[in-house]
Amino acid sequence: MSSFTTGFLCPEVNMDDFTITTVYFDGQFWCAFIQKQEHGVFYSGRYVFGAEPSSPQLIQWMLNDFAYVPLYKTVAYEKIRIKDVLKKNTKPKSLEQYKEAQKEYLAKKKIGIREEKRELKKDKYREQKKPK
Repeated sequence: MSSFTTGFLCPEVNMDDFTITTVYFDGQFWCAFIQKQEHGVFYSGRYVFGAEPSSPQLIQWMLNDFAYVPLYKTVAYEKIRIKDVLKKNTKPKSLEQYKEAQKEYLAKKKIGIREEKRELKKDKYREQKKPK
C-alpha cells in the first residue's frame, strides 16, 4: 500500500487553519482524503481517482479540481491512519481464505456423511436383531 500526505497554509488566513490531503489506495481505487480547518471549523471530503494517478495528474488535480471537491462539516479533526481504515474495510475473501473455508466445509460435510452412514448401519443391525 502506498500513500503520501501534503499540506499547505495560505498566507492570508489564520495560522491555525490548515488543509491536509492524503492520497491512498483503498484496495480497489486510488483516493484522496481531504481534511481542512477554516476559522475553527473542521471539514473533510473524499475524491476517488480510480486508476493510480501520475504526478502530473495529481498536480493538475490540485490546481484545477481540488477546489471543487465537496467538503462536509465534521465534528473535529481526527488523525486517521490509513492502515487502520483498510483493516476495518470489509473486503471479499482472498482466494486462499476461500479455499480454506471450502476445505473446512467439506471436512465437516464428510464427517456428517460418515455419522449418517453409521446411524443407518446401526438401524439396519437393530432391525436384523429384532425378534420376529
